[in-house]
Amino acid sequence: MMGLLTSVRLVFGVAGQLLVDIARWLFSDCRRLAIFLLIVLCLWLLGQAKHNGKLAESRRVQAAGWHAKFRDQKSEMLKFIDLVRAARKEAARKDRENIARVDREWSLQLHEVNNGYRADLAAARAELARRLRDARQGTGATSAAGGERATAMPAIPTLSAGPVRAGEAAIVDGADLDVCTANTVTLEHLRDAWKRAASIDVNGQR
Repeated sequence: MMGLLTSVRLVFGVAGQLLVDIARWLFSDCRRLAIFLLIVLCLWLLGQAKHNGKLAESRRVQAAGWHAKFRDQKSEMLKFIDLVRAARKEAARKDRENIARVDREWSLQLHEVNNGYRADLAAARAELARRLRDARQGTGATSAAGGERATAMPAIPTLSAGPVRAGEAAIVDGADLDVCTANTVTLEHLRDAWKRAASIDVNGQR
């Protein structure tokens, strides 16, 4: 153990003495010191250049990876934009088809309601004219088939020249009766048209 310590001291002593001699040799001449410092500086610059080169290469690889990811993301975004545009076009096409279908169904329903309205209005006015005619003749409302007295609607009294007396029925002008009849038939068919419109599947989901 003592021999090992002695050897270590000897080695470090020799190395220390060698360093001291080298330092004295360098500092004894300014040119030697300058050359030594230039050599050290060149070695340091060379090491820095290698380090900077490795750093630049690492950053270049990192930037290339980022660029590749950005390119992939951009490609996916463009695909998504194309899908959105296609979906919008498809939705617009379906909307146009649905609007055309609703228009066709509503036109058909409205045509049926209009035909029914015209027929019912003509029948109601004909019935009103018959009852007015019967009332003027004093015959009352009778059944067209068997001649029996109708109970659904009483006979309409004729227009009186004076005020209504006790025991008499209310007097209504024929023009007012026609307006009431037309309004009643119109209201019934407006309700029918509303029900038909509500029954149309405007969204095409039924």
